[in-house]
Amino acid sequence: MLKKNAALSLTVSLLISLFTVLPATAEEFNIMLFQGIWTGKWVSDAPKHDNAPVHAAFAPDTETNTVTVVMFQTPEPPAPPYSSMSIGKFENGKILIDAPSSDIGTLDNSTEMMFWLVNPLLIRGTYKNKYDSGTFEFKRTSKEGA
Repeated sequence: MLKKNAALSLTVSLLISLFTVLPATAEEFNIMLFQGIWTGKWVSDAPKHDNAPVHAAFAPDTETNTVTVVMFQTPEPPAPPYSSMSIGKFENGKILIDAPSSDIGTLDNSTEMMFWLVNPLLIRGTYKNKYDSGTFEFKRTSKEGA
């Protein structure tokens, strides 16, 4: 009985904290919840479903309502490592990166991306470029921004 009460108490506490942290509408959403270092996985929608571990740093700027996203992909050989830096607009609770704003410093290798916060500890995203499309999932690895 004590274990059930403890589990119920923990569940209620977690739900209350989520309701107080996450906004009711996207307009109230705090861009700074994205701030910090995250780690996760990239998965391609291509037939082979390539995937790789990915690390990311999200750096919001409240004055310009933009977020800089730096990602480092560490795939298993023979696939090469990959890194990118993109700047996205923050709209309706999502980070939107159009093709010209992605892969800064490269030519004709642009990608459209979108990221959203599922909860303070989980970011999901999608991407699409001339080669394929797929998804991202990141979990928070630091207390910064949490």
